[in-house]
Amino acid sequence: MPALDPRSPTTGPECNVRARDLPALIADYDGRARLVGIRQFCKDWAASDHPMRLEMIAAAPRRVHWWHRFGARRFDMRRIAAVVDALCDRDGVPAPTWAQPARRRRAISLTEPQFPSTPWNDYERSEAPPACARHDVWFRPVDIEDHRVHGFS
Repeated sequence: MPALDPRSPTTGPECNVRARDLPALIADYDGRARLVGIRQFCKDWAASDHPMRLEMIAAAPRRVHWWHRFGARRFDMRRIAAVVDALCDRDGVPAPTWAQPARRRRAISLTEPQFPSTPWNDYERSEAPPACARHDVWFRPVDIEDHRVHGFS
């Protein structure tokens, strides 16, 4: 597992994953790290109070390596911004300026670099949080929920 941002606490009760930690967590190439890092962020978000949530999104994420601007890693910042924007919308937290929708070329999902128009994907679009349309990053509301807080859908 890659190292977290050294400015973030990594031990004790305040060791929540922060948005600035996500690029390092999802840059691991084990095939599912992108979703695992984002899910952990969502779980920590659900278990946090309002001041901690503001701290979790205060610092903007940065790419781990310059070459992550190309290939499969190039969509990571869009994914992070869409998830943070959706969480902020859902829970009434003001979204940070870095999470505003950026220029986009095509629809993507949390796990894939494309999101073609199929009956299932169209259904997912109809169920998706409003932030998904703003960022053109598509996921289901259950993807950003924690069953310990929100129950099972």
